[in-house]
Amino acid sequence: MVERLGTSSWSVSEARNMVARLRHVAGDGPEYDGIELFMALCDYLDQLYGGTGFDIVFTGAERQTLADSVRKVRGPNVVPDPDSFRLVQPVNAAVTLVEGRTLTAWLEERDGWQQELGKALHGLYIYLDQLYGGPGAFNELLTPSERLRVAQR
Repeated sequence: MVERLGTSSWSVSEARNMVARLRHVAGDGPEYDGIELFMALCDYLDQLYGGTGFDIVFTGAERQTLADSVRKVRGPNVVPDPDSFRLVQPVNAAVTLVEGRTLTAWLEERDGWQQELGKALHGLYIYLDQLYGGPGAFNELLTPSERLRVAQR
């Protein structure tokens, strides 16, 4: 198990606490969208993790079990149609999966907490890519019923 999110200096629990606090002080704009995206992706992982919730990044056999469950629900070698709604579906009200990757890179180029948020988001995308099958594979959200099936692994 790993506590850090990618190259972020924040552990999963530190990041979740920090971002929840930043939500109340960040103004409108891309930083706020990044905060909302981070929270939405953590909520998504909470659902995939099931009863335990997302507080660590799985490694080894635990990661493989979760990844196998995600891939079983998604089906083999899923390559979404470029015109598919799922590819551009919103993660939250402001940001789609595709836009989230662009926003993550923009935040990583900033300084201070914005950069740290970008690094944490990048870590989430890398982790979700791994669960989905490799670089760039996290390109759609599972439906609520699919998430439940993954959580019951």
